[in-house]
Amino acid sequence: MDGPCATPKRRTSGPAYTSRCIAGSCLLEWNEWSRPAHGILLMTSSLARCFGVFGHPIAHSRSPAMHTAALTRLGLGHRYLPFAVAPADLPAAIAGAKAMGFGGVNLTVPHKQAVLPLLDDVADEARRIGAVNTVAFVGGRAIGHNTDGRGFLRGLSELGAGEVTRATVLGAGGASRAVIEALCSAYPRAQIRWVSRTPLAQESSRGGVRTCSYAQLHAEPLGDLLVNTTTVGMPGGPTEFPATIDLAGSGPDLRVVDLVYAPAATDAAAATPLVQQAQRLGLSAQDGRPMLLWQGVLALATWLDREIEPEVVAVMRAALD
Repeated sequence: MDGPCATPKRRTSGPAYTSRCIAGSCLLEWNEWSRPAHGILLMTSSLARCFGVFGHPIAHSRSPAMHTAALTRLGLGHRYLPFAVAPADLPAAIAGAKAMGFGGVNLTVPHKQAVLPLLDDVADEARRIGAVNTVAFVGGRAIGHNTDGRGFLRGLSELGAGEVTRATVLGAGGASRAVIEALCSAYPRAQIRWVSRTPLAQESSRGGVRTCSYAQLHAEPLGDLLVNTTTVGMPGGPTEFPATIDLAGSGPDLRVVDLVYAPAATDAAAATPLVQQAQRLGLSAQDGRPMLLWQGVLALATWLDREIEPEVVAVMRAALD
């Protein structure tokens, strides 16, 4: 194996592989995360570059399938790999990706905030949010971006309906900060409750945003939008919220967005428990795939410095179904 995107001997059957990063070294290991065809990662051009996603855990991620579909459709020869990066290894992983000439990486749980001090520069949007989900390596520098908020709004638009006047956001990680920043920008008059298991170390400076605990969750109506940004239901994550989420008393206008998109212990195509509850009540609901799609489209546009055509978006969406 000659480099981070080199290929071991071709296998005609058996599982594909993912990558894991230990102290900056990229290793390939056989894993059942995808179909065998996705495991062939031959570099087809000297101009081809590696991209990837850093997370812990990472086996559930659909970003590799989505971006592989896009890069194949574009015919650029680039490759996109999943890397299991433990929190202690994140500095070495970022430094290693920069040193090896990666084009860019996505960041997922638990790295979106921890990566900030490791970067050479951070775009204004990511700085306002206080989290990074996309890193571009340009001219030997690591530049942090955040496409989560804009991706969330694009996904939300697919649910239909109109204004957001009162929203409840569950979770205090990087995704919640992106969602809240996006909602405040798009709906400046909205009242937003930011619900956390523990007191938030840094409350939002945005007007209209209030923090509260799960014990206070049902002290008032959920509003017209409920967003789960926690890892509840994600493989490797908790299986229950700190408090019962009861949608039965909500009004018919409530929309539910669960950013989890690979429910634990269920078929990957099944809805999350929160989405299932909403659908049983006849409420509009979606899981995290629309946001995943659009943040990925925006990340790809950032890395390639080009507009992503509708036909490319279509193959990315199909890869998530």
